[in-house]
Amino acid sequence: MTLPTPNFPPLMRDRPEAERQQWARWVLGSHSDQFLPEMLAAVQQLEQHDPINAGAPIVNPGASAEDLVVIACERGKHCVVLDQPLPCRVVLFDWTGEGLKAGSNPHGFEVLSVATECKGHLMEEAWRQLPPPGPGHYMGFIDDDVLLRSSDIQTLLATARIYNLSAAQPAVSFSSSLCQEYGWLRQRVGSSLHRVPIIEIMAPFLRRDLLDASMPFLQGVRSGYGLDRFAMPLCAAHLNIWRFAAIDCTPLTHVRAFSSLEKRFSNGLLSKEEELLVRQRLMGAMGFSVDQVLYKDLEEALT
Repeated sequence: MTLPTPNFPPLMRDRPEAERQQWARWVLGSHSDQFLPEMLAAVQQLEQHDPINAGAPIVNPGASAEDLVVIACERGKHCVVLDQPLPCRVVLFDWTGEGLKAGSNPHGFEVLSVATECKGHLMEEAWRQLPPPGPGHYMGFIDDDVLLRSSDIQTLLATARIYNLSAAQPAVSFSSSLCQEYGWLRQRVGSSLHRVPIIEIMAPFLRRDLLDASMPFLQGVRSGYGLDRFAMPLCAAHLNIWRFAAIDCTPLTHVRAFSSLEKRFSNGLLSKEEELLVRQRLMGAMGFSVDQVLYKDLEEALT
């Protein structure tokens, strides 16, 4: 029985069956010890005909007025260092829903205050409530515990445009708590950027075409699990824009230890259960069958 996908765009339906089966294996048929090395090898194969370091000069590299940067904060507390103004929209997203503390927005940024449970919830609310970036422009979502400079954001967006990236993130510094787990994202000395199969959701900068394709699969998912490892790469491959890079010249530091893995959200699901739901949604979008009873139970948990 094929999973109905009334709310999700069809993916990879017209591709060769071998390619579809490969993505099915990565999305649902293998463990991270298997699919991550295989996806890394796949993007290295792309380097042979579509090298990530092949760019082109553009007019006025950097952030533009139609880009949107969302900085998560706890009533105004975050780790983005404003060492220069940004020529784009910047929104402080207060995830407590209580509003900013007095004096915590000296730069006068736009504010959105909504009580959210985790990064996926925050991204969905920001995407739903804020006007999106213009076509060809980028939307960034920065965690409140990501140490980064505004000049790094400017450089990252310039790099993304020069190298025609559909998704980018700052490379992970060696002092970050995620350095060991996400080795492919680790900063490389002497490099401007390097190709990666996956962009992690701690500080992703996503182009509008990729946002339009991937964000529907995040509906109701609090943790955000499954969006970065599965939905974004698959949607990018579907659109023939799987050009993801970690920007080595703008490294970030993640100042808090990772903490959401064992959290049970208000929908009753754990992070890995939400991830399984996203994976099943993607399988259905590709036209593959899944366990209908399990899928229905997971979807109903969100209602």
